[in-house]
Amino acid sequence: MVGQTWLVILSIGFIISVIGILVAIWFLIRAIEDIRQLTGTINGFVKNTEERIAPILLEAEQTLRSMRKVSDDVGTVTENVRGLSDAAYEIALSLKAVSNVVNGLGEGVSLRAAGVKEGIRTALNVIINQIRQRR
Repeated sequence: MVGQTWLVILSIGFIISVIGILVAIWFLIRAIEDIRQLTGTINGFVKNTEERIAPILLEAEQTLRSMRKVSDDVGTVTENVRGLSDAAYEIALSLKAVSNVVNGLGEGVSLRAAGVKEGIRTALNVIINQIRQRR
């Protein structure tokens, strides 16, 4: 009888073990299905995110190109202003030279006018003295 009792206990243990293994397999199958669903959801999320990010990336790229163009334009304007400044400096130097020439001419004309004036005064004095001497 003891032999049969052990046989019954071992049989019940075996059945419980088989049931436990079947329950574990069932849980594993459910977990695999959940993981498969989760993978599908993640794939959908990634696809949706890629679709939303694509226009943003395109706009960012266009913005960077626009900023590059503005930067190049600012560089060109800076070069033009530098050229204009150099030209203005050269004009100022030229005006100073012209002013010096005009001042020199003015002084020369003043000296000539003074010389002519003195010459006329002297000539008149000579003529007056000659007329007085003739009388």
